[in-house]
Amino acid sequence: MESIVAPILIVSGLGLFAGIGLSIATIIFDKPADKKEEALKEILPGINCGACGFTGCEGYAQAMAANEAEANLCTPGGIDVQTQLAELLGTAIGDYRRTAAFVHCNGTCNHTKEKMNYAGAETCYGAAQIFGGPGSCQFGCMGYGDCEAVCAYDAIHIKNGVAVVDEERCIGCLECITACPKQLIRMLPAAEISAVVCSNHERGGGVKKLCEVGCIACSKCVRSCPVQAITMEESLAVIDPELCTNCGSCIEVCPQNCIVEVGSSVKVG
Repeated sequence: MESIVAPILIVSGLGLFAGIGLSIATIIFDKPADKKEEALKEILPGINCGACGFTGCEGYAQAMAANEAEANLCTPGGIDVQTQLAELLGTAIGDYRRTAAFVHCNGTCNHTKEKMNYAGAETCYGAAQIFGGPGSCQFGCMGYGDCEAVCAYDAIHIKNGVAVVDEERCIGCLECITACPKQLIRMLPAAEISAVVCSNHERGGGVKKLCEVGCIACSKCVRSCPVQAITMEESLAVIDPELCTNCGSCIEVCPQNCIVEVGSSVKVG
C-alpha cells in the first residue's frame, strides 16, 4: 500500500507546486490592458476578415497602438472608421482609396466554349480537379459560384458564366479570394485604375483558340503606358495598381479589349 501512496503524494505535490508557480508567474507577468489598443478595437467593425493584413481586428489594433500600422487599412469600415482611427491616433488619414475584390477573367459563355462534358460536383473546386475544369481555358472562371456561396454581403454573382463583383457591396473580407481555386480574384482599388480582365498564360494565337478576349501578350499596353505601370509576366499583362494613373492609354491600344477601368462596370459582353 505504501508503495502506491508515496508516488501519488509525490505527483500531487509536484502538481501543487507547479500550479502555485504558474499563478505567481501570471501575476508577475500579467500585461495591463492598453487603453489605446482597447479604444481602437472598439472602433473597428469586429468581423476579423484580415483585409488589413493583420490577424483580425485585435491584431490590427495592437499594430496601430504600437505605431506599426496606419489608420487607413480597414476596408470594411470604410472612410468613417478610418477617420475615427486617425483621430484617436492623432495622425492624418492620408489618401483614401477604397478597395474591392476584382475578378481577372472575362471568359463569358459568349467568348469561350467547353472542352468536355462535366458531370461531377457542381463546384469550382470539384471541377478544377478534372483537367482544370470543363471550360476551354484552364486559367478561366468556371462559373460554379464557390465565391458567390461564401460571400455574406451579396457582392458577387455569376453572370453569363463568370463571377462579377459589385464594388459598392464588397467590404474586402477576402472570403471569395480564398474560395477561388484558380486564384482569379484579387483586391484592387475600387476605382481610378485600369486592370487586365484575364489570367491566361498561353501565348498569342493559342489564346484566341481558347478565349476570344484573352490577353495575347502583344505588349502594346506595356509600350503605351506613360508611367511604366504595366509589365509582362508569364505571357500576361499585369498592371501595378500603385503606379497606374488610369490614363486609359492601355485600354485604347489593347486589341483584345481585355483591359478595363475598375469600377466602371465595363466588361466585354
